[in-house]
Amino acid sequence: MLEKQRPSPDAPPPGAEGNPRWGEYVAYYEKRLGEIKQGKAAKAPLRWTPYEQMWGWFARGLAFERLMVALLEADAKLPRAQRRFLGAFHKPLIQRYVGVKKLESGLRYADVLIIEEGELAGGPPRVETWSFKSRNLSGLKGPALVAQMIEDAMEALQKYGETLDIRRDSLQPLLRGDSKVPVQRVHLVYEGGTLKPADVRELKAAVNRARSEVPGVEVLFQ
Repeated sequence: MLEKQRPSPDAPPPGAEGNPRWGEYVAYYEKRLGEIKQGKAAKAPLRWTPYEQMWGWFARGLAFERLMVALLEADAKLPRAQRRFLGAFHKPLIQRYVGVKKLESGLRYADVLIIEEGELAGGPPRVETWSFKSRNLSGLKGPALVAQMIEDAMEALQKYGETLDIRRDSLQPLLRGDSKVPVQRVHLVYEGGTLKPADVRELKAAVNRARSEVPGVEVLFQ
């Protein structure tokens, strides 16, 4: 059945004509089909429409991540008293995709890790991690909204919170001889706009519930 549905690079379906991802989709389909034949995969390749939708979500997430990094970098340049996000730091160093390891979750890559670069006496440097979510929550209400936000907050804490073993070599001089450091705060930032629920009171209640259920994680919308 999959071979009969095999896409052709020269015959895109209506709506895909001229789309640069059509060739990528054909290559993806062929690779997955080969893996199935070799017994290396059991899941069928996506059809074109969900594949294109998936890449749309991926691109939206990357755009949101770039926006947040730009906001953090601009915030770090402000006097400490004027900062919106990084007021707890004296001299914040913003790093992307830092490898962090925990016994429970293994090696992960934090969207952003911020470490105190200033010279402070005693103890480990201040470390905060940031996880960005471009998730469409506009269709969720009540218990379903709360449950999703609590699940996301718990995942962020488990992967990027508590005590982390920071694996990036360039950061070791700031860690004062110990790569395992406590994380003071995990930030879970959702993309706002049309992706967030329209009911402001319900949204605020869900955010407060997630914060109380998962201490150590700051949940917010941008």
